[in-house]
Parts: sequence; C-alpha cells; structure tokens
Amino acid sequence: MEEIKKQYLLFLSEIIAKMAVIFGPDITIQKARSVEGLVLDGNGNVTDINGYMTDKTEELINGYMRLSGSIVKKNIDSIIAKYPQIKRAG
Repeated sequence: MEEIKKQYLLFLSEIIAKMAVIFGPDITIQKARSVEGLVLDGNGNVTDINGYMTDKTEELINGYMRLSGSIVKKNIDSIIAKYPQIKRAG
C-alpha cells in the first residue's frame, strides 16, 4: 500500500477515535459508515478507502461538523496539524 494512503487511513481512524470521545462510539461509527467508500473494522478503524481520499476525508469531517461544528473543528484542527501531508478538498 502506498505511503500516502496509509497516512489517510491513520488520519481518518484518529478522527473517528477522537469523535467517539465527543459523541460516543455508536453515533461516531454510524456517521463514518455512512460515508460511501470508507471501510471500517469492528473498532471503527478505517482499513480501506475506495474513491478519492480527499473527498472521503471531507465527507467524513463535514458529517461530524453537522453534529457540532465548533467542537469538531477545534479537535480536527489539532489532528490535521499532526498530518501535514494530508490534503483537504477545496
């Protein structure tokens, strides 16, 4: 697997883990599973991405933002800072 895809898998899995603390695991994983193209294991870790990685990243983040924008933005910004190679759509 190419390195950038591995980074996206780690990045998205970390976002899901952080959101699970905020919203609880059920809502968080349900929202992540609603993103077509994201493949999750039973623990909510992203194991594969089908489609454009930047688009799937935005779709996941936007889904959480709709739940609570300011809380999500603050938490995601801290995760994004750890992954400078991750590109966001737009």
